[in-house]
Amino acid sequence: MKRSNQFLFLCFIAIIATACSTGSTSYKHGDYYKACLESIDRLRSNPKSSKSQSVLVTAYPLAKKTALREIDNALLANQPDKYDILVFQYERLNQLADQIYSCPKAYELIPQPTEYVSELSKAKQMAADQAYELGTKALNLGTLDQARVAYQYFQNANRYVNGYKDALKKMSDARFYATLRVIVQKPYTNANFQYSADFFYSNLLNEIRQNSQNRFVRYYTPEEARKENMKTPHQYIVLNFEDFSVGNVRESTNTTDQKRDSVIVGTVKVDGKTYNSYNTVKARLTTFRREISSGGVLSLRIIDAQNNQELQRQNLTGTYVWHTSWANFKGDDRALSDEQKRMCNREPQVPPSEQDLFIEFTKPIYSQAVSYIRSAHSRY
Repeated sequence: MKRSNQFLFLCFIAIIATACSTGSTSYKHGDYYKACLESIDRLRSNPKSSKSQSVLVTAYPLAKKTALREIDNALLANQPDKYDILVFQYERLNQLADQIYSCPKAYELIPQPTEYVSELSKAKQMAADQAYELGTKALNLGTLDQARVAYQYFQNANRYVNGYKDALKKMSDARFYATLRVIVQKPYTNANFQYSADFFYSNLLNEIRQNSQNRFVRYYTPEEARKENMKTPHQYIVLNFEDFSVGNVRESTNTTDQKRDSVIVGTVKVDGKTYNSYNTVKARLTTFRREISSGGVLSLRIIDAQNNQELQRQNLTGTYVWHTSWANFKGDDRALSDEQKRMCNREPQVPPSEQDLFIEFTKPIYSQAVSYIRSAHSRY
């Protein structure tokens, strides 16, 4: 207990030390931007902190110099993301200025922090131009992967300059071409179980659609695809209950002799006094158990809609066993346990309908199917 308390105390000290950082550690590691933010934060709560004052005065010029060097290097190297770098660094410099202005002691130490408002505005415009151009080139390549790249570029263009050209429309176009369109076909079975098969299909479709939100994959029913006049799906998911059986009944009985010693069976009188009479009581217990088992196999195939080639296939299995038990006895019920007595008072339960049994054995198949489809489309 003592060692545990000591550990907690040290953790508390570490948290306090981190919260009250003067910025000196970040400064020593060459992260001048972070050192400035930490020293300013400390000066808000403790304006007299000489160490934080020293760090801020020393680190701020270095933070500016470092950011401007990154900007110059990006322009000289003509990097593809050079304007992204410019935006990033100018935003950091402006943030430092805002932080200094909002801290009286920091403002006293650095009365004229440099702001790069016009430079940032120009950089954002150039970054939007660049992102839009790169997005257009990527989209014109006509592939799923490049359409996703294009979507990010158009998103960035609109982020840098809100309402930039038709970036929002281009984002919508890119998302459409980047999205894997998958038609999920309903499993068909005989009429007795089609309702349950439809229930399975509806739940599966809802689950995989929920999992695909904010991703580049969309699942359709055949009816939805026809309604949208879809001519170019990418894949089909074909579901089929290859083999199943419902309502296989198995009954068993087991008879055992039960006895209990030293049970009061009456009284006797000895010399005018009454005493309990003890003996062994016996009963013959017969227990009954009825099981109804159901199970089946669902084949799940993913088909390339362009060439009708099978991309993946998996057989998924599920089982379900329903049971009920009851008992009867002959003899003295005092030989029975409380549970055995309850079993003797119990009637055999009415089994579920075949539709419900079908649904039960498909539950483990359902979870396997969701995981399999999720894994198959995880990169989208």
